Amino acid sequence: MKRPIWSKVLTWALVLSMCLVLFGGCKSSGSGQGSSTVSGSKLSGELVYDCMFNKGEPNATWIQGVATEFQKETGVKVKLTLMGRDVLTKVKSSIIMKNPPDIIDQDASELGAALWDTSVLAMPLDDVLNGPGPDGQSKMTDIFPSNVLSLYTKNDVNYVVPFDFVTSGFMYNKKYFTDNNLSVPTTWDQLISLCATLKSKGMSPIALDGNINFYNAYYYYWALERVMGSGNLMKGALDKTGAVWDDPGYLQAAQMVSQLSSAGLNEFEKGYAGSNYPAAQADWAQGKSGLCLCGTWLPNETQTQASAGFDYGFFPFPTVTGGKGAVSDVEGYLISAAIPVGAKNVANAKAFLKFMLTQKNAQDFATITGNISARKDVDYPKILTTVKPYVDQAQTWHLSYDGVMSACPDWFANVFYPLDNKLIYGQITPQAFISQMKQQTVAFYNK
Repeated sequence: MKRPIWSKVLTWALVLSMCLVLFGGCKSSGSGQGSSTVSGSKLSGELVYDCMFNKGEPNATWIQGVATEFQKETGVKVKLTLMGRDVLTKVKSSIIMKNPPDIIDQDASELGAALWDTSVLAMPLDDVLNGPGPDGQSKMTDIFPSNVLSLYTKNDVNYVVPFDFVTSGFMYNKKYFTDNNLSVPTTWDQLISLCATLKSKGMSPIALDGNINFYNAYYYYWALERVMGSGNLMKGALDKTGAVWDDPGYLQAAQMVSQLSSAGLNEFEKGYAGSNYPAAQADWAQGKSGLCLCGTWLPNETQTQASAGFDYGFFPFPTVTGGKGAVSDVEGYLISAAIPVGAKNVANAKAFLKFMLTQKNAQDFATITGNISARKDVDYPKILTTVKPYVDQAQTWHLSYDGVMSACPDWFANVFYPLDNKLIYGQITPQAFISQMKQQTVAFYNK
């Protein structure tokens, strides 16, 4: 499970912003000019890379291999430190002291909240992305799905280079569906019908580890996206008056979640409210539940637990009759790298960002990690091949959780999560959810 550290983002961003005041801004001592090719004759010195992965993780294995090859090819000594998910918290003091690493990686939303949401503490990377690609492309942007990078720009400036693409949707066992002549639902009504069929076969329709707030949040976030379109959870989070929650679309989304809950049709696995991760997803992989709404890291996490012959399938959150959201609006959650302001080896860092996304390295990423490369021309891992058609037909993109986790982390943690949990556990009605969301949002901003 990719656990975000959203509760720390606001504090982190404020601390970093102080460095501009304390030190009058951090200037890079690097040249700021990347090399068009990775060449030992053009690069020298070292590269300091503080990484979000932990030792032993497949992603760490991949990045260590890339670092080794980059060092062999260029002679640049790569100082790679595997810091884990709270890498941004760990490096804050080095940025304040004007001694940051040359590269940091993390979810692009977290990077944005920490490094350029309020004060710009990351280097623009438009010169890298608009320059030649790693394999001779006329522009590096050509290797990514069209327009997905624009999700993470500020004032049309790019500050990240992504290497890992994540989205979310319903996972299922294709073999079970084929053996039982079941069809993938495309509408909400079809999903409800499928749940009834699964029940009739003695199977829990949906697995959910209810102790994970952001897993619970998938349901309201996606329901609202399909009812009203993307951007509306953000509107609700930012509205200090609470008035936007009077729009009937917010209530309709809450009614959809309630329909699945124990207060409605009870579609989740028995005991889901008290299920501790990873119990429910393990049950799902063993064939005890039919569906699991999760990020595309789920198949990779459950491979060792899956029943014999389990064949991973994926379908997006269904559409709603009369809803404004469409399956062509796809979530783009990008694990990315950035160069902090004050980095001392900028040319080396920019060269490394290109090197890590060569066709070979990007394909190795998919093979080694079992995740989707940010490059659109790289083969998907076998366990995620059914995700590709939905990504390929994307017309528009939106951030995970509509971007609220990073833009409003305190509201998301202290207002949304508790009420959303009550809704999905069946402890409050949809009407009470909306009423309390309004009241608590107003109170949140009036502190």
